[in-house]
Amino acid sequence: MADPADPGSADPAAAAGPADATGAGWKRIFALVCASTIGTFIAHGLLYPALPLYLTDQLGTTKATAGLVVSSMSLSAIFVRPFAGNFVDRFGRRPLLIAGPLLMVLSAVGLLTLRTVTAVLVLRLIQGAGSALAYSGASPVVADVAPVQRRASMLALYSLFFYIGIAVGPFLAELLISEVGYRSVWWAVGAFTATGFVLALFVPETGVRTGVRSTLRFRHRVFHPSTTRPGIVWLCIGTGWAAVASFLSLYARDIGLESSDMLFLVLALTVMATRFFAGGLADTRGRLQVAIPSVALLVVGITVLAALRTPTFAVVGLILFGMGFSGAFPALFAMVVDDAPEAERGTAMSSFNLYYDLGAPVGGYGVGMLVDRGGFGLGFGAVAALAALGLLLLPILNRPAARPAPTPRESSLSG
Repeated sequence: MADPADPGSADPAAAAGPADATGAGWKRIFALVCASTIGTFIAHGLLYPALPLYLTDQLGTTKATAGLVVSSMSLSAIFVRPFAGNFVDRFGRRPLLIAGPLLMVLSAVGLLTLRTVTAVLVLRLIQGAGSALAYSGASPVVADVAPVQRRASMLALYSLFFYIGIAVGPFLAELLISEVGYRSVWWAVGAFTATGFVLALFVPETGVRTGVRSTLRFRHRVFHPSTTRPGIVWLCIGTGWAAVASFLSLYARDIGLESSDMLFLVLALTVMATRFFAGGLADTRGRLQVAIPSVALLVVGITVLAALRTPTFAVVGLILFGMGFSGAFPALFAMVVDDAPEAERGTAMSSFNLYYDLGAPVGGYGVGMLVDRGGFGLGFGAVAALAALGLLLLPILNRPAARPAPTPRESSLSG
């Protein structure tokens, strides 16, 4: 195995090699990676309400076009994640943890200078690549340092920082839009992601940089065998999240609210209040035992949003949706980490998130088309049906994932 340290590096965090995650050291590393990624998460929270409003109000697009642009970040992530997962397994987690927020900073500069739909689409693709790189670097760090018996809990706790961003970002975005204008939102995106970039420089390397090329076939690097069953369910429910996140600012105005900040806050607080608890249950009660009722709650929540479109029922629906999503994610994610070989952990975790990326354009452009044609009842009703399909598929997760056949190169190495 190659020496993971780089003697020629002038960067102490990079040159020290994989960090010692024994004892209390893992808590320090966990805190650092959370601090370094929360800026990116707040930037996402700022953009969720701001971009659909900017596109429809300032650039005159339809809801379908706005949904396509907002969800297009998943299109670039689809291409980035397979290579990012392989990269962190071969060369370490830290480079992508640093590169991700840097791309987000560049996209914020673009939003400040370019004012066309095409430009916003391209910048959203850059944001997707940056987000995929940052998450592909950060989540394996958490899995590396977390004690095995607390893995689902710590993955759940880490993901809470995304929802802190969803709580803070939309509130701040709506305030800035009403008091200053859209440019102030783009400045805020740049400031938060620049802070994340600086903090990422202090996160030590936790992976072993073997430099050895993966022996997995390309299709298994894209869709890792450990992700197939939980990933299909993640696609079904992730489409619902993409739809809600993309259109909640427009949905709020459709049901008579002046702003979406309260709805985003309800959703984020619900997830934050239940996510860590749900992760602990997945550790103690079992992954599938938590995933099934969680997805059921999610289905009910989206159905309420689709069928009972009033401010009061919007709050009820978002609470149910948030509780369901909060419980389903750590359980499904932990299934992947449990089943993936340690040397393929980064590849598997990136592959799992790829299923969300595949569903997000459906939740954006597809649901946007349905909303343009038949309103939010039709649009959100469709994603409720897709989430219900995911619920029906969950029981087959009891079956272990099949390992792929070795490539010819792998066979020759083992011989």
